[in-house]
Amino acid sequence: MIIGSVHTDLVQYVRELPRGNENAEVIKSETRIAGGGFAAGCFFHELGFPFQVICDPGEGVYGENARRAALRHEIGLSEGSEETGGCTYTLIDQTGAQGVFCVDGSEYHFSLAQVYDINPDEFGAVLIYSEMLASEDSEEIIDLLNELEVPVYICFSSRTAEINADLLEALCAFEPIMIMRDEESYELCGRKAKSADEAAALLNDMSRAPVIILMKNNDVLYLDAQTSWIAPAEKKAQTDTWVAAFAASQMAGVDMKNGMIFANENGSSYDADTMKQRLAGMILHR
Repeated sequence: MIIGSVHTDLVQYVRELPRGNENAEVIKSETRIAGGGFAAGCFFHELGFPFQVICDPGEGVYGENARRAALRHEIGLSEGSEETGGCTYTLIDQTGAQGVFCVDGSEYHFSLAQVYDINPDEFGAVLIYSEMLASEDSEEIIDLLNELEVPVYICFSSRTAEINADLLEALCAFEPIMIMRDEESYELCGRKAKSADEAAALLNDMSRAPVIILMKNNDVLYLDAQTSWIAPAEKKAQTDTWVAAFAASQMAGVDMKNGMIFANENGSSYDADTMKQRLAGMILHR
């Protein structure tokens, strides 16, 4: 089960990101579909793995645009909300630095009504994206996890600062594998850490489960109560996609280290046939 948004992203490529109340010089614009639910759904679809995305992109032009794109990737979405779909505005400068502004909408709100007819036995794990943990009704996710009783993966890729401390504590009771960028790791541990290693150790104390941090130099740090290591990476990963690749490898029975290698290889871009062969080789220990 994948709990993450599927929304419209309005992108503007600019010469420089604005500083304060400045106008940006726009080079070109485009519209794309984004969100953790969309990234993970596309990845699992390309692998041919069974999955269910829990998201209602809402009504209105942005919501309908997101729903049409999801259907092209065979991502079935929740129905029933009459709330308007939101969007994001993303500015990207010539160095690749980004600034994102979020317009809240239906796609960030979770309700048990979206999963009332599910069979808990059909799911082997839950992957949650942090964008779904910032709304008032996100506490209902705790009720769902209590019912499912399966491994939990949480990707902290956006809106981390908005997550309620009590909700985070409740989530940690499920001993989730937490995956994040290094800037999110500092936010989650209350800015008490001076390094990613310290942040990972503090978060491991909170969750009693492995912590994975995507570093600024592209490498990936793993830490649990017994050990830690670095998985080298040549390319900067898209966090939402990296987490989807790692979770997929776990569902296939791949161990942690090889799962991180697989995610490093496919976290920025991927080819369906190539990654299927690679994953098959890892499963067979070749």
